[in-house]
Amino acid sequence: MVMDIPIVGSNLIHTNQSYYKGKTEGIVDVGNPGDLEMILSLKPDLIINSYHNADAEKNKAFSKIAPTIPFNPALPYAERVKEMGNIFGQQEKAAQLIAKFETQSKEMFDKLQLADGETATVFYQLGKTLYVMGNRSLGAVIYGENGFAIPPAVRKNIIDQKGVSFVKVSEEVLPEFAGDHLFVLVQDNGESKTESDQLLQSPIWKTLPAVQKGNVYVVSAEWNTDGLLALEQLFKELPQWMRRP
Repeated sequence: MVMDIPIVGSNLIHTNQSYYKGKTEGIVDVGNPGDLEMILSLKPDLIINSYHNADAEKNKAFSKIAPTIPFNPALPYAERVKEMGNIFGQQEKAAQLIAKFETQSKEMFDKLQLADGETATVFYQLGKTLYVMGNRSLGAVIYGENGFAIPPAVRKNIIDQKGVSFVKVSEEVLPEFAGDHLFVLVQDNGESKTESDQLLQSPIWKTLPAVQKGNVYVVSAEWNTDGLLALEQLFKELPQWMRRP
């Protein structure tokens, strides 16, 4: 979408976030990983398959409808933009977008005025389960160039582990993972909100230095993203979360 490439169908299950508003009109929801008959009826010129590793047979079926290109949506946002530029022959536009995002990221961190080595941790409350996130999604934004340093426990247990993007944690290990700033992402349902409220009132939580200094930012889980449509808005939102507009 961000590259203005016409899209006739896509999996729209995760497009109810605010930054998708008005962006999916005219796009048919083909589901996950894709209803073959529906896709066939749309007569696409090309299929970008983000689920190519999950179902080899479905990938073959897609290829019978239209040329199909596998795509890894877990790549860092700059690599995703570059790959899309290569696929559609829009390398120059891709380079411009990457430069734009890099400029916006720098401007954001200039506003935040972080001290050298200032760390941050992203927690994700999903129902009764609390996770610590690595350097994907929101982590890809806050740990970017000129950004927050990564707490040693986050690096050791997540980032340095192959194929690991997050880990489940208990309250007992919160002091080990907690950085100087804490971003708490809460899924938009009653159970998650109740559990996060209990976490924020727990004795262990209140002992964390970041909590005692007021460096805690509780936001909707919709911001657990480095999606291209969200980035521009996220670069503006994050300083407001931290009360550094």
